[in-house]
Amino acid sequence: YFFHIYILIIFVIKSNLLFANNNFYLSAEKISKNNKNQIITAEGEVNIISRDTKLKANKITYDISLQEVYAIGNVVINYKNGNIIYADEAKLESSLKSGFIKNIGVLLSNDSRIAASSANNVIKKNKTVYNNIVFTSCKSCKKTDKENILWKLKAKKATHLKNSKIILYENVFLEIFDIPVVYVPLFYHPDPTVESKTGLLTPKISNSNTFGRVYEQPIFFNLSSKSNLAMNTKLSSKEGPHIATDYKKISPSSKLNFKSSLTKGSKVRLNEPTKKEVRGHIDFQYFNKVNSNWLFGTNIKKSSDKSYLTKYGLSEGESILNQNIFLESGNVYKNFSLDMYKFQSLSDEYDSAKLPFIRPVIVANWNNLYDKDRDRNYENSVTFNSISRSNGQNVDSMHFQTTSDKKYIYNGLLMKNLTQLNFDLYSNKGTNNNKNTYKFFPQVGIDFSYPLLSHTKDSALLLKPRVQFFFSPDDFKNDIIRNEDSLDVDLSSSNIFDINRYSGLDRIESGIRVNYGLSLKKNINNGNSFSGVLGRVYNNNKQQLFNVDSGLEKKNSEIVGDLAFKHKIYQLKYDYRVGENLELNRNSIEAVTGLNSFNINLSYIQLRNFASSKNNDTEQVSYGFSKKIFNNWQFRGSQLRDLAGANYSTPIRSDLGIIFSNDCALLQIAYVRDKSYDIDIPTVTNLSFTIKLFGF
Repeated sequence: YFFHIYILIIFVIKSNLLFANNNFYLSAEKISKNNKNQIITAEGEVNIISRDTKLKANKITYDISLQEVYAIGNVVINYKNGNIIYADEAKLESSLKSGFIKNIGVLLSNDSRIAASSANNVIKKNKTVYNNIVFTSCKSCKKTDKENILWKLKAKKATHLKNSKIILYENVFLEIFDIPVVYVPLFYHPDPTVESKTGLLTPKISNSNTFGRVYEQPIFFNLSSKSNLAMNTKLSSKEGPHIATDYKKISPSSKLNFKSSLTKGSKVRLNEPTKKEVRGHIDFQYFNKVNSNWLFGTNIKKSSDKSYLTKYGLSEGESILNQNIFLESGNVYKNFSLDMYKFQSLSDEYDSAKLPFIRPVIVANWNNLYDKDRDRNYENSVTFNSISRSNGQNVDSMHFQTTSDKKYIYNGLLMKNLTQLNFDLYSNKGTNNNKNTYKFFPQVGIDFSYPLLSHTKDSALLLKPRVQFFFSPDDFKNDIIRNEDSLDVDLSSSNIFDINRYSGLDRIESGIRVNYGLSLKKNINNGNSFSGVLGRVYNNNKQQLFNVDSGLEKKNSEIVGDLAFKHKIYQLKYDYRVGENLELNRNSIEAVTGLNSFNINLSYIQLRNFASSKNNDTEQVSYGFSKKIFNNWQFRGSQLRDLAGANYSTPIRSDLGIIFSNDCALLQIAYVRDKSYDIDIPTVTNLSFTIKLFGF
């Protein structure tokens, strides 16, 4: 009875059997073996594991003597490197790494895919030869819809050279939406195992009134695992060739980045005819960590002339270029630095004769924050400056500053007392009376704030009134010591509670001073928030260098503040400075909003009595938008306009563009008209067309 039940179970339930031999593991619903022919046949959910390779199929036959696997139906092979092969039939060695595959599809580790009528994997030469191949990175092989892919490479033959890590095509066409657009007899690209490899990058075609028709072809050189070189060759119908290079090298203790460019292009000269001359630039950045404490480095950027970087699109918005060498060491408790600086002016507003050569500036800082049992916080610094100029205004100076503070809490009132002592020495060349001069300047201060916190179920509100008192003698030596580093002074909501608003060491705020104001912040549980700052400064005497555009020219300063709103749909920030008669002397607004794939940004700035060679008042507005018009299409534009001194606002820069992008390609048409340049650059109108194919 039990014997008959056992036989019935065997026939009713499918068997799941396993065969294993010499690191070759086979499992299936049904396995049979022909001992005479040494053939194993497996059917139904067949799985084979051979070391680090896995195969699945509907049916396989395995020749034990020849150690060959013949797989039929829904063949899937997974390799250790992440590549996946799909095929109808495959004849392989037992390692599953060499053999012939029919009607193959390969999903590469970077989600690119290959389809071919057949593939022959030659393990001895470590290569795979594909016939009638199609390559693309647009879609996953798992997608079965019949929608045309954006781009693909088609060739009669392609060889994957695994030692060289490239895929080499013969007689290849680039097709876009099934339309052949480019033919080349030979073409190759790196396989997915390569992070970087020498070769051509995406070209760019454009047209402008300055350069005419332009073709840019960047080339990438993978020099080693730690270094590479990018070279961009630009050919233009009006200005001829232009070459720019970018070399990078890294190591565990150092980093090097050297950029350069060279051309023979036209240069506009005042009262002289325009002529072509050699123009170029260098940008050298290097640092080296000598040991665990010391760091040495340099940043040197220099241009052949004032307008070159802007004209050729190499500028980062600088009006002055820095050449700097530095040496530094230390931590948060003590540190030392040595810097040397030289400058190059790129604007007619800067007189090159007045630019300083700092040779060098040496700074040492130390504090007592390491002491857990300290009664007060101390911080000390010593600074040595040596400055020279081509006009002969040289100065050597030394500065010592020590600061201490202690915090208290009394019934919710936060208090901090502060003391600061400055001692400065100046050589005779840095003074107006040509005598060596010293300055001893002590000051004390106290800071009060009283945070008020309110909670509800859905929000939290923090209101913080704050007032500071500072006491120091008047600085009577400002008329003797020449000011080198404290020329730019600007009262704003960010420095309203600073002890000294001068940026350098040659000037310090003096007299009896009061900083007062309040801050507000409200957070809501849904992620929205609101914050603001409002403040003002009182000084019993007028500071010598606080001029009309600083906001501090009178005993009672202008009122400064900011407001910020954050919402899931929009963000808004407003910064302002208001005079005694409530006139707005500075305004800046930044706003961003996005709704239903339509985004808008707005920026506005207004300054009165602003030190400029063109206008005393500056007022500009910029705005932009972007809108998705189809699944992968975007239309966007932006404009910067000058509002000061114009009956109708003047456009400075206008941009329009149409962009198509998805996971396999980017197409862009851009139009730019820019008249923001000065010196010798005319209004620029540029139309460019860019195509990038991802997956190579």
